[in-house]
Amino acid sequence: MASRQNSTKINARELLSKYSGKLPAAELDQLLSLAWHKNIEYIYKHPEFKISVSTAKTFNSLVVKRLAGWSLAYLKGYKEFFGYKFLVSPHTLIPRPESELIIEETLKYLKQSKIKRANILDVGTGSGCLILSIAKNYAEAQYTAVDISIKALRIAKTNARKLGLKNKVKFIKSNLLKKLKDQTFDIVIANLPYLTPQQLKEPSIKKEPRVALLAGSDGLSYYRKLLEQLTEHLSKKYIILLEIDPSQKELIQETIKAKLPKAKIKLLKDLAGHIRIVKITN
Repeated sequence: MASRQNSTKINARELLSKYSGKLPAAELDQLLSLAWHKNIEYIYKHPEFKISVSTAKTFNSLVVKRLAGWSLAYLKGYKEFFGYKFLVSPHTLIPRPESELIIEETLKYLKQSKIKRANILDVGTGSGCLILSIAKNYAEAQYTAVDISIKALRIAKTNARKLGLKNKVKFIKSNLLKKLKDQTFDIVIANLPYLTPQQLKEPSIKKEPRVALLAGSDGLSYYRKLLEQLTEHLSKKYIILLEIDPSQKELIQETIKAKLPKAKIKLLKDLAGHIRIVKITN
């Protein structure tokens, strides 16, 4: 019986070598970790381990998907962001490090301002990574998050529960601000779709939801609608933080001036030195 069991085992290193050069070694190790339900450390400590045929088949399937363009985050089902683990799915955008600048700026503003119980709105919340990261670090505020996708909102609510924020954030299904009647906000954050059809051809994002990426011929159609609707939802003193593509810096400023002519505009750079966030204040 023992020899028969051993014959059904596969040398994992030989299996990994089969895909050498097709994917980075670190990614292959992560996929094997996912297929085998073992952590990376275990794999590194057992270089000559053997795995079952079913584990090998699962690993092969994951590699095929990765080679087809599926991100590691979607295959794993989660993404690390701002020190927290967020569940993601093909219905949500994958959180990116550049977006952490919105959280940092919001927390800085909350600590510096004298607003009591600030009312904060996250438009197009997706996985909830932005507003949940803020709420995790600043308890004395009211939080509202909207998204047009009910499936994305389910993911966001699950993330809220896992982070101990089940009753802290109010999630609302809404096309931008349509369902927010007579509400005003001190802080508005948004990482809305801002890519053009040409940018959508980028291979690294081809498996992400088009609705979370594409925004008209110049990538600003949703921000135009948002800024128009926001005029009725801003407190007397406000701050708006929007994530954009660096190429849109001039056009977004023109759009803001048209909708909020008295607003002050500041462009913020990410760690790579690219214009990434537009900060709007009055």
